Amino acid sequence: MTDNGSSHVSPQDLEGFYAAAVAGLRALDARERAPRRFGAEADARWSSFKGALTESDRIDLLLRDASVTWGAAFSPAEAFGLFGLAADESFGPDWPSLAPPNGGWFETGNSEPPTPAQVAIRLGVASRDVEIPPLSPSTRLAVAGGAALVALAEAFSVQPELSWSDQVLAIATAPSHRQLAGLMAILTGSASRTRVTRPGDDLRGTLKAAGFTQIDAAVVTSDAEPACAAFAYRIAGVA
Repeated sequence: MTDNGSSHVSPQDLEGFYAAAVAGLRALDARERAPRRFGAEADARWSSFKGALTESDRIDLLLRDASVTWGAAFSPAEAFGLFGLAADESFGPDWPSLAPPNGGWFETGNSEPPTPAQVAIRLGVASRDVEIPPLSPSTRLAVAGGAALVALAEAFSVQPELSWSDQVLAIATAPSHRQLAGLMAILTGSASRTRVTRPGDDLRGTLKAAGFTQIDAAVVTSDAEPACAAFAYRIAGVA
């Protein structure tokens, strides 16, 4: 197996990634007028199309499609930092995927869209009380830490005038935090993907690449990787 990062994905991380991703797909279906990924009609379409493909293949096809819009929420390449792949490649040849049989992912009894905290649990991220600064549509935030992402998403979810994708810059290297950041855009009703970056030295370049002119505050929790926490505070101090 080519060592592009996928060879180091543990079974637990793999299961967590797919559990969170399928929850995100359900959340997307809940946002649409006519659900197209789950339910009787989707099952019938799959049955007529699948041939020798498995449920694992079905999930990967749905994730590949969703990752075009939502990035790290559904893309192993973006979540796990798989290297040596084309910019539009979500999986790569060495991604392990789920080993069939893996039933239960498409059961209709699991149709309720998840909350931010419920998605976090799938990724092993614990929620906690977090101090959130006053929020307005003009507030721009640097966020580091899974608990920070969950708490902020919960705040955004009850304030429809806010826009996650326009106001949040997530700083993460851990796959679970990168995927969680991506999924929070969906759960907060955002129209586009989360802006996710990694720690770096070029503060102004990072802001420019993310489409931000400034950051007003940093929201950081103790579960953030030290480099990500430090970078969030540094970038929030750039005038």
